[in-house]
Amino acid sequence: MAAEPKMTADVAESTSSETGSGLEANLAGALAYLLSPLTGILFFLLEGENEFVKFHAAQSIVFGVGMFAIYIGMSIFQMLLLFIPHLGGLLSLLFSLAYLVVGFVAFLTWLFLMYKAYSNERFALPVFGRLAERLA
Repeated sequence: MAAEPKMTADVAESTSSETGSGLEANLAGALAYLLSPLTGILFFLLEGENEFVKFHAAQSIVFGVGMFAIYIGMSIFQMLLLFIPHLGGLLSLLFSLAYLVVGFVAFLTWLFLMYKAYSNERFALPVFGRLAERLA
């Protein structure tokens, strides 16, 4: 009967994927998106060495701030539409539909990013991901 190999404390620590927050890396990465960008900032500051969590936290920050900037830009554009004589009000009203489309796409992207992080995948969005890689 062969003796089972003992797992020392050093081996147990090296196979653990705990993070600075004490959570598993995939869970911490997914939670970084929960209240983006606030939870992204929290996990970015808490995380010391885990590059996976730092990347997802940075992408959460960039995604949240980017979406906020997009909405601000859309609001300014919608207000400028009101200055067009005769059609401004109608164009502004029609542009309101863009808020629904952008919001729905942002919501689906947010869910997708949480899923990818929870699945232990380092998925980078085309623009926001490159900025996040620079931060992490």
